[in-house]
Amino acid sequence: MVEKVLYTDFLTIDVGTILFTLVNTLLIFLAFRFILFKRVDAIVEKRKNEVDATYTEAEKARSEANADKEKYAAAMSGAKQEAAELLSRAEKKAQKEGDAILAEARSAAQTVRERATAETERERVQARTELQGEIADLAMELAQKIMEKEINKADHERLIDEFIEEIGEEGDNA
Repeated sequence: MVEKVLYTDFLTIDVGTILFTLVNTLLIFLAFRFILFKRVDAIVEKRKNEVDATYTEAEKARSEANADKEKYAAAMSGAKQEAAELLSRAEKKAQKEGDAILAEARSAAQTVRERATAETERERVQARTELQGEIADLAMELAQKIMEKEINKADHERLIDEFIEEIGEEGDNA
């Protein structure tokens, strides 16, 4: 017959084996800790320092960029203000020059107007003087004609009418 083999030793708890396993596990842990963990910790620490340095540099660059941005904004504000002042001064200067040119033109127009008025008055006086001279000459001629001949009333009226017509024609021509 077949003999039955009982494997009851296999399922039993042996304190010695448990202690041996625990000591081996502890030794393996300590060996890994001293051999591997130090290297891993060094790599992790190095990487942490690199990340911190990168963050520090990024923060420094950001603060420099903000400072440059503020300087640029201040410069632009100053430039805009200066441009506005220059434009204002140019407008005032142009206004003054325009006013001066306009005043000069008005003065020149007034001078021309005064000269024209004076010239017209002078010509009027001259025409009047010439007309008076001609009237005097015609009156002398009339007086001579009257004296040269004896005239009757009809001749006298005819001579006066001729004289008036001559004065009228000369007045129209002048």
